[in-house]
Amino acid sequence: METLLVKVSERQKANMLVELLKSMDFIESVDYMDDLKSFKEAFDNINEIASSTDLKDMTMEDINKEIKEYRLEKRSRSN
Repeated sequence: METLLVKVSERQKANMLVELLKSMDFIESVDYMDDLKSFKEAFDNINEIASSTDLKDMTMEDINKEIKEYRLEKRSRSN
């Protein structure tokens, strides 16, 4: 799964983009944060959760290895 963060300067265009993304069958979810405070709270929450895991001590290489192993396990379970 990939996550995108898109900042749109006009509310009306942001609403149109959200509706367009929600209509696509390959989009898992769309979160609309209409102000910086909501975004900062969500970002702080993610960082708090991440800091309580082993991720803070892992290199990017370690993280990529974990992701590859997870995907291989998931693929083997689905077969």
